[in-house]
Amino acid sequence: MLVEFLNDYYQANLKSIHDVAGNQHLIGYSKVFKSPLFVKIFKERDMFYAEQHVNQVYYPEVYLDSVIFGDNYVVTLKDRKLKDVSVKKISPERAYAFGQLLGDFHKKLTGKATVHQSNKQLSEQIQFHVKRLQETEYEATVTNVQQMLKSDFEHADMEYAQLPKVVLHGDFSIRNIMDYRGKDILIDFERSHMGTPYQDFIKFFYNEVREPALRNEFIKGYETMYDFEIPRKAVQRCLLFLCALDICEYNATHPKRKFGEMPNAMLETIKKNDAVLAL
Repeated sequence: MLVEFLNDYYQANLKSIHDVAGNQHLIGYSKVFKSPLFVKIFKERDMFYAEQHVNQVYYPEVYLDSVIFGDNYVVTLKDRKLKDVSVKKISPERAYAFGQLLGDFHKKLTGKATVHQSNKQLSEQIQFHVKRLQETEYEATVTNVQQMLKSDFEHADMEYAQLPKVVLHGDFSIRNIMDYRGKDILIDFERSHMGTPYQDFIKFFYNEVREPALRNEFIKGYETMYDFEIPRKAVQRCLLFLCALDICEYNATHPKRKFGEMPNAMLETIKKNDAVLAL
């Protein structure tokens, strides 16, 4: 029904394409827009609005339309010929450029795009996500880590509340950086929300830029575009836990588990009384 509706609405020949994230994507040519389309279909409203609002500001030349059809939320973009970024090993120059890319994103979106902002304290956000993992394979581990971090909560809550907030990408990683006409660009904004800049660094530093020298180059590049304040260790540990909880929830609901053992490794880092930002 949905594809038939969209084909009629856009006078198009849309067809489904595979997507490892689980969202339904369609491509095809539209006579209405006289353009090839890339259509993203969401079941979660917050993801739909994040993708819509970020694209309207960040890529106004690419954003075309949004449609709500029953319980389906649709964002329609111009289809572009994008290439995967080929990075066997990240060089200092590339790390610097990636930092600039993220800093530019935060600069352009903050104060201009409307995305979800939690009204909960950091510790309350953690507690909320721990509860969502009850009766999953992660229950015992995340409950144990939560107990370990309780002594950090008071100081982490106070500092986190004072840290500047930006529109986060929400899933900043190599797989969401594409080559478009020889230039690196960001894609996939459905996880965008408000938070402190460091939150967009965590997965990237943890999984893809583990060497302190490269992390420093990334931060140097970032600071050419946007200010950055390094959180103290209590906040780092709590934000690492929050990130791990989000990935645990994803793994618990997506059998293909594109993040693999990353959340378990993050939880082990916290158990060792460590943080992620080694510089």
